Amino acid sequence: MRSLSLTWGSRRLQSDTRSAYMLLLPVLVFFLLFQYYPILKSIVISFMDYGLLMRQTPWVGLENYVRQFQDPLFLSALGNTLLFVAAAVIIGVVLALWLAVLVERTGRWAMLYRTLYFIPVVTSLLATSMIFRWLYASNGLLNFMLAFLGLEPQAWLLSETWALPSLVGLMIWKNLGFDLILFSAALQAIPESYYEASSLEGASSIQNFRYITLPQLRPIVLLVCITAVIRSFQVFTIVLAMTQGGPINATRTLVYHIYEQGIQYDEMGYASAAAVILLIIVAILTYGQMRLGREKG
Repeated sequence: MRSLSLTWGSRRLQSDTRSAYMLLLPVLVFFLLFQYYPILKSIVISFMDYGLLMRQTPWVGLENYVRQFQDPLFLSALGNTLLFVAAAVIIGVVLALWLAVLVERTGRWAMLYRTLYFIPVVTSLLATSMIFRWLYASNGLLNFMLAFLGLEPQAWLLSETWALPSLVGLMIWKNLGFDLILFSAALQAIPESYYEASSLEGASSIQNFRYITLPQLRPIVLLVCITAVIRSFQVFTIVLAMTQGGPINATRTLVYHIYEQGIQYDEMGYASAAAVILLIIVAILTYGQMRLGREKG
């Protein structure tokens, strides 16, 4: 009787396993065709002198990679991207955490504030870029407010100094609500008894945040940082819609560089090499963040 029960259980497990694989098959096929195959294809193309309109695509080895680091446009794009990522991630994560703490203290109004902050996340990025382009215009609302306060208006998108920070501001505004929601969910998961016990010991708000809130939020901080780094490296739409990499390449980013070389100039092999370099940079930074998070954990 026992052997029959084990046999039936084994068959049931095998049947469930087959059903699970059948349900996962469409998703696996999708990822293989539209995620992993393009990545592998790009890696192969990066070693070729490849163009969509070229009849012959000779193998050139590492030439495309060597050219990247000899190209002032690529080096400019790399530097701009690193600056953009550093500013957007540090300022965005700190601001989102601070606002999440404030929002959770509003009690019954917290849901309203979370909704208001999340609205930009679901707004079209292209439409948002057009709105911010008007805000940053010489006769836009931002300069109008500066003039009203007696300050000198700025050529936000036409200045080598202010163009990149202007894009960083848009990026932070667009994604602030997403990070805030993650932090808010993590804050709600912290047991209230921790704070009650610390209050009995006479701990201040700053001590509560340092010794209770931050340690409890470490996993979600790691997640937010990783997602923020990845999306910041992928910045493209706002560059294309607002500055096209200008002025004088002050806002040229890696993805825009890839787009320009591959789509506009049809140097797909050269663009693929830049894409592979971007992939390696993001992978290294993501691995480093995860390794750091595990060591601190």
